[in-house]
Parts: sequence; structure tokens; C-alpha cells
Amino acid sequence: MTAPMRILMLIPQLGFGGAESAFLRLARNLALESHVTLAVMDQPYSETFVPGAAWTDLPILRLDDGLLAGGGVTGKARRWWSMLSRLRSLKRQHDVTISFMSGMNLLNALAGPRARTIVSERGSKRHDIGMTRRQRLIWTRLLDPLTYWRSGSVVAASEGLAHEIITANPWAASRVLAIEGTVEAAALVEAAELPVERELQALMDCETVVTFGRLHVQKGYDVLLSAFSRVRAQRPSARLLVIGAGPEEARLRILAGNLGLRVDTAGAEADVILPGLQPNPLRYLQVGRVFVLPSRFEGLPNALIEALASGVDILASDCPWGPRSILSAGGLPYEGLAPDLPLALPHGVLMPLPDAPNAVQVWTEEIARALGTPARPRLCRADRLAAVARYDIARTGPRWLDLARSMTQEAGPR
Repeated sequence: MTAPMRILMLIPQLGFGGAESAFLRLARNLALESHVTLAVMDQPYSETFVPGAAWTDLPILRLDDGLLAGGGVTGKARRWWSMLSRLRSLKRQHDVTISFMSGMNLLNALAGPRARTIVSERGSKRHDIGMTRRQRLIWTRLLDPLTYWRSGSVVAASEGLAHEIITANPWAASRVLAIEGTVEAAALVEAAELPVERELQALMDCETVVTFGRLHVQKGYDVLLSAFSRVRAQRPSARLLVIGAGPEEARLRILAGNLGLRVDTAGAEADVILPGLQPNPLRYLQVGRVFVLPSRFEGLPNALIEALASGVDILASDCPWGPRSILSAGGLPYEGLAPDLPLALPHGVLMPLPDAPNAVQVWTEEIARALGTPARPRLCRADRLAAVARYDIARTGPRWLDLARSMTQEAGPR
């Protein structure tokens, strides 16, 4: 009998982000048929919290455990060199190594060997407005090409992100592939039916718009508030429920006040409800008429996939990357001419980017239209499962496992 593969999985830290949740779901799936060990750079895993995801009993190591590298550039360099040395030692004990996120991808690639190294990109750098021009140039012109050159396979979170990577690095096309989604489809559909707190149930009697995600400039909530303020002027029973936490919360509260919108953490008296970070956020779509995703950029938006599992109406920006593919069920490619927006697709309406000309007006009109349309019955469970099936870890997990096996076989015995 062949011994199970030994897979080392790397991520900078484990927190509440979409990439971290996807990482853990993949790790649990791969552990069904292989020995999996997790490693992080710098965060005590016992202090982390991942909403909507059961914790793991897989072994977790810290690459910087016990390191006293000091501060400044020299200290950072010492820390990286120490982590690189530790990672090289760990990789010799495993058959293949899979990393998530750019910093850990670079470390994984530098630690080698190429034939046993898989890196996974989870988000766009070309469109990341949080990066300075200098940072973007360093990563896209130097560090990313180095990472891809020293890796056996590059797995992108979405078809669109794979297209971005190949366009910038055509020489790496043969080693780039997209594996979209790590969701647990049945669990999502069940989570969509979990009860909602009593203090938010009153929103069922309103025309409620729901969104959830990190409160970050990436998500376009500033433009959403501007559009919603116009909707609220037309439709007095309209409400906006935003589930999540993040660095933009204070600014969004100020913006809402400047727009004449009342903000609270619960109830239906306010115009905008910000209850903070909550487990299983898709259950709140039970109180909503429409889910909105006004993001400026994504990798593969888990929130949008989760919204499919709820069966609610959806409006999502045509941001790079993910919504175009998700709403069209893979039928609308990224090559060729950009579509005219808004565009009705099988799973929702594709909307302009929040910073596009007339975006506020278009979002206002489409949100008002969605709220003004008579509420339709939610899709049945079978239809909701079918909508998210292509992103189910039961379907995508085996692709990761096959990739790891093929690389191990090609690399040969240690």
C-alpha cells in the first residue's frame, strides 16, 4: 500500500479573511487522503477566529517561533533568512508544499525545490488600489516573476486572476491554472437558513439591502452609501444592512451621517445597520430583498458565492476578478470586448465598477428596481446547491490533490 502524501501548507496568518477560510477548508479536504501540516509566519493560531468555519486539529507550526531578529531592515532580513532556513528543513520532510498569499508564496518559492512547490494567488495586484505604484512595480515586475519561475505550479483563485497572471507573464502560462472555490456547498445552503437575531428580524418588514465583507476601501461601500442615500429618498422603507468589520468603519459612519442617513447596530429604526463581524453572515440574507457586492477588485469573492447559496437577488460589480464568471456560471469570458452594463445574467445583474462614470446613478436605479419588484419565492434547496456546485470543495479539492500527486510523481523519490 502506498503511503499517504505528506503535504505542507503555508499561509502568513490565520484570521477571519476569505483566503484564510478557503485555506482551512482546503487543508481539511486534503487531510482526508494525505498527511497535512500547516505553517504560519507570525500569528499564534490559538488566538484566531474564523467565522463560519470549524477549527482544525491539524498540526500548526510557526516559522518565526523563537526568532529574535531585532528591528529595522537588518532585523527583517535576519527574520526572513531564519524563516527560509526553517522552511527548507520542513520541506525536506514533506512531499509537496502549497502556499497561499504573496509573501508566503515568495518564501515557498525561494525555499525550493521547484518540482515540489505550488503557490496560490488569491487576489489581483494590478488592480489593488491599496498598493502604491512602487509596491505594485516591485511585485509585478520582480517578485511575482521570481516566485512563478521558482514554482512548479501557480494556482489562481479564479479564471480572471489566471488571465491577469498569464497576460503579465506569458512565459509562465504552462504552469498557471485556475481552481475556483473551496466552499462546502451543503453547509452553505444550511447556513443560509440559520436563525437571525431577534433585534434584526424587524428588517424583514422593510425593503432591506444586504452586503457583507471586510469594511475596506476595496469593497466600494462608500459608493454604495451614496447610491443608497438616493434610494432611501425614494423608498422610505429601504434599509441597508452591512455585516463586517474593518479599517473603514469609522469613515463609513461619518459618510453615512453626512449623507443624512441614520446609523445603528441593530433594529429597523436606522437607515444603515452596522452590527459588526458575525458568524455565518449569509443567514442575514433572509431579511433582505437583494444582496449587493460593489467591490473595486477581488480574487474570487466568497461572499458572492455564498449569496448564490441563499437564493436572493444579486447585484455585483464587474470587478477584477470573479463576479463576471460567477454570475454567468462561467459563460461570460474575460477576453474580448467589455459587456454593456448593467447586464442581467443567469445568477444576477452585473454592474459597473463603483468608480465608473455614472456608477452612483446606475447603482441607485438598479437597487431601486430590485426593491420595487414584487418579492419572489427563494429558490429551492436543490437549485441553490446546483448554483454553487462548481465551487464545492468536494469538486475542487480532488483537483488540488491530483495536482499535488502529479508533481510528487514527476519529482520522484527523495
